[in-house]
Amino acid sequence: MESNSLRRRPRRQRRRGKPKAAAPKPTIASSASSEGATSSTVHDVPDDVLEMILLGLDSSVCLVRAASACRRWRRVVADAGFLDRFRLLRAIPGHYASRLSHNGSPVFVPSSTQQNAQSFSLDFVPKIDGSWEIADSRGTLLLLMKNNGVTRSHRFNPDLVVCEPLTRRYEAISCPPQGQCLGLFLVSGGAGRGTIGMANFKVMAVGLRKHPTAWDRAVPAVCEYSRRDGRWHSVHCLWNAHIHLPDRICSFFFAGRANGSLYWGIIGDAHYGYDHAGLVVDEATAAASRVALPVLESIHEWHEGRCFRVIGGEGGVLRVVRFIENQVKIYARFHGGSEWVLEKLLLIPTIATTNGAAGTRNKIVAAHETYVLVAPKDSACLFLVDLKTMAVERGQDWNMYCDGDVGDLYELPAYRYQLPWPPILKALPELSPC
Repeated sequence: MESNSLRRRPRRQRRRGKPKAAAPKPTIASSASSEGATSSTVHDVPDDVLEMILLGLDSSVCLVRAASACRRWRRVVADAGFLDRFRLLRAIPGHYASRLSHNGSPVFVPSSTQQNAQSFSLDFVPKIDGSWEIADSRGTLLLLMKNNGVTRSHRFNPDLVVCEPLTRRYEAISCPPQGQCLGLFLVSGGAGRGTIGMANFKVMAVGLRKHPTAWDRAVPAVCEYSRRDGRWHSVHCLWNAHIHLPDRICSFFFAGRANGSLYWGIIGDAHYGYDHAGLVVDEATAAASRVALPVLESIHEWHEGRCFRVIGGEGGVLRVVRFIENQVKIYARFHGGSEWVLEKLLLIPTIATTNGAAGTRNKIVAAHETYVLVAPKDSACLFLVDLKTMAVERGQDWNMYCDGDVGDLYELPAYRYQLPWPPILKALPELSPC
């Protein structure tokens, strides 16, 4: 009996000790998880998270360096969708603005303090009798025109110059032959996705000529300068037989560029049918037509047009941004439709508080499909309105770049400048096979 009882005791002790024996198991598991954590690398980050990280890079130079890290990073960077998103965020280093009173070259105002304004200087363009004024910008090119210059000169004194600040190249061209000119614009002279450069640019001049039947009316006229032969050519401008326009260029204000077309608003009254009306010219075909604009009341003066801008959007959507008293209104006209819909509304007090300016004195200086750059009267600090989030961001002090003369910035538009895009990405043989 005693021997049997002695034999059972170790069994009872082993049963009681089982929970204690299981205690080290979490320690083993934790050590395994810690080993797994230490073995994880950046290559374990999913593609969508990696895209978000790469979108935060400061410039396309940093993006090219990141794409050189390995094949996987290059694949993510080279994706067309990623490049489009990055371009909208980072490919615009700043804006050029003309100066009226200083008789000097236009100035470059960077989007951030990290950009070196001197890298975009126009000191390489020819000196002329007078001063240069910006007529248009497209991609990496600028179109400069002579402002109040003397035509007779013994030195090289061109009327127009197309230049590329990054490569410091330029080409001088003559003025268009037609008289009343509504505007000069850079257009692509090559095939593909609207690519434009010093090798294939064209200059489009949109003007007015007398209406064939109405003596006090006009119709649009277009001519183009081709770099291939260095001459201006009259372009057949298709227009509807019922179209009639004011016969003076002072009756128009440039309203914007969107979805491959140029837009002007018309200053006039309802008696001639000019209220709510605008002119649109297709860049590719030069076809012209009248278009209805979402203007609740007629625009009677030119400076009122500075509070109005037509912009494009994804899927052929056409939008209009307008400052009215204490509001910013965004109207949209969807592809295939003819009616304008009020899409977004932003109250000006937010902007006025940020910049100390009344809403009625804000002017749109530059516009893009994702933002508008606005200048308050007598203020050197411009502010940016994000059209997707309707957030207001205070911009740089333009006094630093314009010698304290803010009046010019308020009166003249600014032109955004783009870096070459997309950047050239080449796979290197020594890349890591990640």
